Amino acid sequence: MNKTKWKELADAFTDHAEFQPNVRFKYLRDDDAMPGFSFPDWEWVRKGISSCIEWMDIDPIRKEHCGRLLPDSETDFSNFVVSVLAKYQIPYSIENGVYRVWGYTQANNQPNFV
Repeated sequence: MNKTKWKELADAFTDHAEFQPNVRFKYLRDDDAMPGFSFPDWEWVRKGISSCIEWMDIDPIRKEHCGRLLPDSETDFSNFVVSVLAKYQIPYSIENGVYRVWGYTQANNQPNFV
């Protein structure tokens, strides 16, 4: 993925008022992915520092805490995520129920793109 596509992805996700995705990254220099999901710094992605991202997982489910006695409410933004990925022709795969956007692939780790 080039810097333009990363910027388009960041812009599309931040333009949607209700969708604030939880993501996790795997960087080229690290052996392991970040252990959990968090809200990203999209400015970091926009500024082109994205050249060190091997992949980014996007959780399409927004969970809202409803209290101690009620389960969290969930809103599924899968259709929105897929529409953004298709609109900008961003290569992705589905890994363990989340959308994985690939920045760089390695010869020994070729994904099954959707």
